[in-house]
Amino acid sequence: MHIAFVDSNPAALEAIRLAKEAGHRVTYLQSADPFYPPTEGNLRIVASVDHLADGLVTTDPETVTRVLAARHAVDPIDVVTGQLELSAEAVALACRELGLRGTATDAVLTARRKDRCRAALEKAGLASARYALAGTEEDALAAAEEIGYPVVLKPPSGADSLLSRVAANPAEATAACRAVLTGLDAVPEQWHEQFTRGILVEEYLVGTLVSVELGAKDGEFFPFAVSGRFRWAEDEVVELGSYIPANLPEEQSAACIAYAIDVCRAIGLDLGVFHLEIMVTERGPVLVEVNPRVMGGALPTIYRHATGTDIFSGLLDILDPDAEPALPGALDGCVGGRKVMVRDGGTLSAGASVAWIADEPGVLEVIGFDSYGTGPGRDVSAGQIVARFILRGPDHPSVVRTAERILRRLEEDFGVALMIGEKD
Repeated sequence: MHIAFVDSNPAALEAIRLAKEAGHRVTYLQSADPFYPPTEGNLRIVASVDHLADGLVTTDPETVTRVLAARHAVDPIDVVTGQLELSAEAVALACRELGLRGTATDAVLTARRKDRCRAALEKAGLASARYALAGTEEDALAAAEEIGYPVVLKPPSGADSLLSRVAANPAEATAACRAVLTGLDAVPEQWHEQFTRGILVEEYLVGTLVSVELGAKDGEFFPFAVSGRFRWAEDEVVELGSYIPANLPEEQSAACIAYAIDVCRAIGLDLGVFHLEIMVTERGPVLVEVNPRVMGGALPTIYRHATGTDIFSGLLDILDPDAEPALPGALDGCVGGRKVMVRDGGTLSAGASVAWIADEPGVLEVIGFDSYGTGPGRDVSAGQIVARFILRGPDHPSVVRTAERILRRLEEDFGVALMIGEKD
């Protein structure tokens, strides 16, 4: 099978590695400004592909279409996939223009526009959040009053929560609007167009935040996992990490999966592995957002430790017309990935170290200072991630307790306050 990958987040480079190991031919369209660090391992994966088209603006549909068309003419492409959300629209439009197999174009365009996604849910009669798309600060403030505070204000097709804020009153909403309308300095230039489509005002959902990792192929859906989030007790908007499986009763997990399938059907997502963030509220599961890509960040690593399988192997099985996707079996305990996040800023002590964490019972991996550009004696700012660790426990509460114990010791060792304490 000839697979064309269009750009990638750091985790999804693993899909390319596994595709080459499985004997597939791989074409890779790489951004002029890759989203992943140029580590030895990452560069080795990129160098392994059969054809590399480098230095591209992968968010530009014309560029992606032109490059895919040229490659397809030489070596016919069987399927195209993109695992960076800001490139998803360009990939979908190129597939439609060239008649190439990939996720349905209209479904991707709907998923990438959160206002259109909400409209599709309403049309299908599915639970959703109240929302409005505003073009000006005045309209956004009027929408917030109508929806009722608190509200979330954000770009309708952003990524990584950039420029997203929660507002509890008109003054905070005004500041949030201005952040969306004037905050492009914090956004890579090639993403600007997708961040300047107005202001989305949404109802602030209260409940337990989870995500469903859902595959779709030939009209069937494959639930790979339901994952949970560590959320800071002092500000639940701040995510401190993720864990698998979610800390939900079995019937609630099943309800989240059923709802996720209904969402994909309503939008038309038909081929791929998708990451649906869902709030389990008093009225049941309600969509936060749907991402037309595999989960990112540390979740693929957490999934591998929790299930003994690789989510990107699942993606390749979904993309291969002749393969049968295999779902993980019963899970043994809980695996969590916990960020080490600075609370107030300061300077790390000269003796700061995370090396000892690897010797703690249950710890599976430690991602240290080098990966986050910091170290002993370095200044750090509030909210900065300085390290991360992954651990296993018999259940979610045990993982929380172990993580907190490690973080308390790190806080003393670092000489700066950390974000400790999970929202119940």
